[in-house]
Amino acid sequence: MSPRVTILAFGTRGDVAPIIGLAAGLQGDLGADVSVAAQHPYEQMVTDAGLEFRLLPRDTESDTRASEYGQAMVDGRRMRPTKDALAGMRRDLVGVGEAMAKASADADLVLCEGPVGGLLGWHAAQACGVRSAALMLQPAYPTGDFAPPALGTRSFGRFGNRTAWRLGAAGERVFAPLVDDLRASLGLPDQSRSSVQKRKREWIQLCGFSESVVARPRDWPESVHITGYWWPDDDSEYQPPAELASFLEDGPPPVYVGLGSTALSDGSEISDMVRAALRAAGRRGLVNRGWANLDGGSDDPDVLTIDDVPHSWLLPRVSAAIHHCGAGTTAATLRAGIPSVALPGIMDQPFWALRLHRLGCAPEPIPRTSATRDNLAAALSALSDDKGAEYRFRARELADHLAREDGVANAVALVERVLAGSA
Repeated sequence: MSPRVTILAFGTRGDVAPIIGLAAGLQGDLGADVSVAAQHPYEQMVTDAGLEFRLLPRDTESDTRASEYGQAMVDGRRMRPTKDALAGMRRDLVGVGEAMAKASADADLVLCEGPVGGLLGWHAAQACGVRSAALMLQPAYPTGDFAPPALGTRSFGRFGNRTAWRLGAAGERVFAPLVDDLRASLGLPDQSRSSVQKRKREWIQLCGFSESVVARPRDWPESVHITGYWWPDDDSEYQPPAELASFLEDGPPPVYVGLGSTALSDGSEISDMVRAALRAAGRRGLVNRGWANLDGGSDDPDVLTIDDVPHSWLLPRVSAAIHHCGAGTTAATLRAGIPSVALPGIMDQPFWALRLHRLGCAPEPIPRTSATRDNLAAALSALSDDKGAEYRFRARELADHLAREDGVANAVALVERVLAGSA
């Protein structure tokens, strides 16, 4: 009998796309019946991949824009997290854990992706009486090698970094009332602090990135596995809109510009800056609208505004990428072998931006709130001078290395062991 696996993927497109790649591998290589639980905007992505979709509530983009604190955080404005703001963060997740349990009711194994999956999914699986494991797209286990990615890029030394991880974990107490309510609604007993800590130490984690990008910390336990990237489905048969195909054919490879699922309120200002920087650097550009509602304008034949296009199809056809350094977009640029100009904002974006720079695939990152026409144009120009050849060489070299890895196959083998109770 085929094992039944439910993957809980609460988040943005960057969360769901790699999960679809992993799910397809579980279905094809392991013969598992796989369902992906996500929010409504990603239903077609899931079903187009031949997977069963199960609905999780809420809409992350709408919730961000409706929250004064959430919008301020995304925009990079300093704002103290008030009592009302913290209560709003909990309200945004009310009902999600219960929906996760419903989606997992017939599963033999529940895979919990990302911060929300890690926070709520374990309880849902416990209520269903089945095993679970965590899926992470960024480092999420304490280490002395670096501080938590969401806290920035500064290293405090091995002891200080571990302290930062403990402080970050303490921040989860904001959600303690939500978790307590969830456990009560699912008929689960209260949990002790010691049981929570034991679960965190022993819970199997599969990390969907490459050790060539983030070396495995030597102080991680055997329960944490770096598998390599989980690439989304192959898009080799994708047919682009005629306008995009024509634009790509009518000149030198353009620069891709995209901020992904970043629900900015000042997208028009960012758009003006990007257009000016492209003109100053003498580069053509493809501007992805995304959640920031970027606009390349209509008066410049060298800039085209596009909607979402599969990264695996588009990025090998461009010369470089200006992006926010979300985990998914960062991985896609590395896979395509193109250099980046990093415009990180919040959460783990500065972490990945610094990785790109240290790997030799990008100039020094430009925090999005510090970006100007001049420093963005200078970074683009740096990709064209003698130093640019080094960025391109290192990007291609790393892409060749990633092409020899099979993160999905590694993850599938681990999931098989988890199902068998041997991991």
